[in-house]
Parts: sequence; structure tokens; C-alpha cells
Amino acid sequence: MWVENGHGLVIWLCGLAGSGKSTIGKALYESLRGEIPNLVYLDGDEFRDLLGHYDYDKQSRIECALKRADFAHFLSAQGLVVVVTTISLFREIYNYNRKRLQNYLEVYVECPLEELKKRDQKGLYSGALSGVIQNVVGVDIAFDEPRADIVIHNGECDCLEQKVQKILQDIRDTKFGQNSL
Repeated sequence: MWVENGHGLVIWLCGLAGSGKSTIGKALYESLRGEIPNLVYLDGDEFRDLLGHYDYDKQSRIECALKRADFAHFLSAQGLVVVVTTISLFREIYNYNRKRLQNYLEVYVECPLEELKKRDQKGLYSGALSGVIQNVVGVDIAFDEPRADIVIHNGECDCLEQKVQKILQDIRDTKFGQNSL
């Protein structure tokens, strides 16, 4: 179910900062690690560190997301299954991924802005709303809500395991669930 035509599945979790995409992505990775030996977790912040890419205006975010997608393609083409967590909430990225990534599954981790403001550990939203911080997606950078394959509403319940199981069940219910390793 995870590899088709020699390409591994790319599970692309996107959402606003603080939405819980990294927490869910890491839990998904841990859940699959024993089952899938060729699994890679690619976190947005860690990828930025790897590239030394620290510009956050919209165009820079798009450029970094395209590099992330190309790297996921590189890994997937070698038969690896890739779990990606990233903001990347722009139509250019959704379209690019659907064209470029052979086995692609988009998961949108949706979280209301009011909840994001409550969770604001880094002071990102409070700083952006007060004008101290710029280039925050969802505040002063508009985003395109995805037409994702799977939507996780991450303001409704706190059960991480339920969210991971929903993703796994939805994967099994898609074309990816029709094949096996």
C-alpha cells in the first residue's frame, strides 16, 4: 500500500504555524516506523535548517516549499515513504505537488485562528497581530486553503492517537490502500 510503481507514498501534512502538523506528523511516523522500513520524516523547520533558508516572505516560502517537494520526490523515487510537515499553504505548491509527486496524499491540519492564538508558544500570532512580526501566514500573508485528500480538524479533540488512526484509515480507504508492499 505504501509503494506503487517503485515510488513511495508522500504524505504531505500542511497547516498554519501551531496547528499541530508536526506533532501529528511525528506520531504518524512513529506509528508507521515498525511497519515500514523505508520511512522518512521531513519536518519543515529542520528542512529550513538543512538548507540554511530563513526568509519568510511569501515568495521565499514558496521557493523553500518547492525545494521540499523536490526532495520528497527524490526520496519517493527511490521507494521511500515520506512524511512531510510544512506550512506551504499556497496554490502553487498544491498544484506542483499533484503534478510532480507520483504517489501524493495531502493532509490539511486545520485549526481555527482563535485556537492558534491560545497555543501561540513562540509569540508568532501575538507579534504579528501587534505589528512586531511580519510575514506570518494566516495574518499578513494570505493562504490558500487546500482541497486536501484528508482534513484533520485539530481544535476539536485532543486525542492524538485518534488523529493518526484517522489518517491511516483514510489512506487505507484511498487508492493507496489497494496495493501492498
